[in-house]
Amino acid sequence: MNSECPKLREGLVVSRQPSTGTTTFVIKDPARGRFFQLRELEYFIAQQLDGAASLDLVASRVQERFDTPLSRDNLEHFISRLRASGLLQSRDAAGTDASHQRRTFGGSLLYLRLKAFDPDRLFDVLAGNLRFLFSPVFLATSTALIILAAFTAAANGPSIARDFTRAFQIHTLFLAWLTVFLVIIIHEFSHGLTCKHFGGKVHDLGFLLIYFQPSFYCNVSDAWLFPERSKRLWVTLAGAYSELVIWATATMIWRVTEPGTGLSFMALVVMATSGIRSLFNLNPLIKLDGYYLLSDGVRIPNLRKKAFAYLGDRTRRLLGIGTAGTQETSSRERRIFLTYSLLAFTYSCWLLGIIAFYIGGALVRRYQGWGFVLFTGLIGAVLSNPIKTTLRGLRPATESVRKPRRPTKKLVIFFSLLALVPAALFLGSMDLRVSGEFTVLPVQNADIRAEVEGIVEQVFVEEGSKVNRGDPIALLSDRDYRAEMHMLEAEIAEKHARLRMLEAGPRAEEVQLAITSVEKAGERLAYSRAQLDRLRKLFAEQLLSEDKLEEGEEQVSIRQKDLEEAQGRLQVLEAGSRPEEAEAIGAEIARLTANRSYVQEELQSVNVVSPLSGIITTPKLKEIVGRQVKKGDLIAKVHALDTVTAEIAVPEREISDVKVGQKVFLRARALPGVNFTGTVASIAPTVVVPGEGQIERTVTVSTILDNSSFQLKSEMTGNAKILCSRQRLIDLLTRRFTRYVRVEFWSWW
Repeated sequence: MNSECPKLREGLVVSRQPSTGTTTFVIKDPARGRFFQLRELEYFIAQQLDGAASLDLVASRVQERFDTPLSRDNLEHFISRLRASGLLQSRDAAGTDASHQRRTFGGSLLYLRLKAFDPDRLFDVLAGNLRFLFSPVFLATSTALIILAAFTAAANGPSIARDFTRAFQIHTLFLAWLTVFLVIIIHEFSHGLTCKHFGGKVHDLGFLLIYFQPSFYCNVSDAWLFPERSKRLWVTLAGAYSELVIWATATMIWRVTEPGTGLSFMALVVMATSGIRSLFNLNPLIKLDGYYLLSDGVRIPNLRKKAFAYLGDRTRRLLGIGTAGTQETSSRERRIFLTYSLLAFTYSCWLLGIIAFYIGGALVRRYQGWGFVLFTGLIGAVLSNPIKTTLRGLRPATESVRKPRRPTKKLVIFFSLLALVPAALFLGSMDLRVSGEFTVLPVQNADIRAEVEGIVEQVFVEEGSKVNRGDPIALLSDRDYRAEMHMLEAEIAEKHARLRMLEAGPRAEEVQLAITSVEKAGERLAYSRAQLDRLRKLFAEQLLSEDKLEEGEEQVSIRQKDLEEAQGRLQVLEAGSRPEEAEAIGAEIARLTANRSYVQEELQSVNVVSPLSGIITTPKLKEIVGRQVKKGDLIAKVHALDTVTAEIAVPEREISDVKVGQKVFLRARALPGVNFTGTVASIAPTVVVPGEGQIERTVTVSTILDNSSFQLKSEMTGNAKILCSRQRLIDLLTRRFTRYVRVEFWSWW
């Protein structure tokens, strides 16, 4: 084929996609599974490349069609782009097409891809049976369900968090993993079904490992061929929307099911993971749903590859190394490429840094020097492809021919010395040292707390003061307690006086006064009755109105009530006091007496004393003078530091080599030049679960140290080494790996 008459490859699939003000053409390369976007002018040029038309003829046709002159340099530049993209026919086309078929396993360590099977026939069957999922009725119903679930989740947020923390146990991890696995499968099948529903083909479904995160993928790149942009967007959004529908269904199931059941737990897992997965999937900086949504939104296929290629071209141009890229881009595309490449590069570096920090830290803490070597090798494997690509771009146009290296005698000496290494490993021996972080604690310590509430009036000690058991530490104000004591004593005296009055009974004068009141009331009643008789006679003779008669009758009734009341008071006085009243006052006196005893004890508790002999370790004690303290508030701490205990956190995997009585060497961070020695006094019977900032389970090993010099302070930290048995060098180097194989590898079978 004449190189002056290039020919466009056969078998390419073209989709015309009109948009506002312009028309673009998406070309699919079925052999490579890649997509390319050409503008109208570029696609017209590609159509003219039939293997017979010369470049001059193509340029004249372009000028005739678009009334735009096309220079030969620009035309050759564009053709070179098509050739670099594999869109032009070549002599070994058949071999090229075969070599670029999508492999079953591919990618890099950061983006591994494993093709599982061709699901196109399966999707043909499913698309016919599940056509109702694309109906307006289902869309409206599912949208209403999502809205209802959102309100339900917002109203039950604390309950969801509480159930979620309670539900996850070791025995439920498999169920959680299975639930997430099923949701992910539905997510990816939603992409494929939507693409198939709109007429696309789906020939690739498999597994992904993105930044060491396992995932699935369903290749729906055929959506790029849909002329309608809405269909392409639906294909991209199908997975996220289906997961929202599943999340909404799970939310309603959780709301109506009994907590603690398997169905409720699976619903909780879906609710928790779907939100996190949606954020991860819609992140446009990694090649998941968000990336393809952005790529379709800006109408640039293969956005990530083009953006990084553009960034590489710009970098080489700035460094003056090599030649600039041959890709022609518009100003809009350049802005998009630069923005996206910088954001994606920054995000990738940040994510890799986080992963490297945790993985590298875990390897170094677990395997020390060997862990660092392993971590270095892992980083080299991860970054090998980016480094090779960078060096390939920075390589000058011409390379010098390498000269063969000549062997020297040093190689013989090197291999001779290398042969001595196995002998040293198997014959040499060394003490096994198990290391761990230690914390200094006093053998005895106590918190001095306020037994009553009050204001601190005086502090008698300072930090570092030596105190004995019972020595005064602080004095609280006793004014309120003394005032309460006086009030209680006055109430007790009052109650005693009332009791004596009840026991003495009424006085004779009170009885006589009551009798006089009865007589007086009787006389008034007699007078009122006589007056009433006169009024009745006058009324009978019609000399008196009826109102006056009624007033007289009312007066008699009132006088009668006054007499009865006076007689009742006399009877009460003559009967004397009730026994229950005396008993009630006696009980009140007992209550007040008990309160007085309690206040007396609190009055004595204002003197804060030390519960044991030791050294005060609380700083700035004088500053609490005048401060209000409540019952139970900490006043000071006293530690017995003549003898201290060092608690060593030994990793769980190392504890089998530690025995009671073994020698321990300690070095505190505050005293790097001082070595402390002791022996293993005890080994804790339980394992400490990792807390915040810890990554492994530990066992506490204790040793008692003499601290008569008071160099070791409470809560000091450092590193300790426990001297265990003597072992061969080869055993020391391989002990962790051997243990891993014996336990972890054994557990796989």
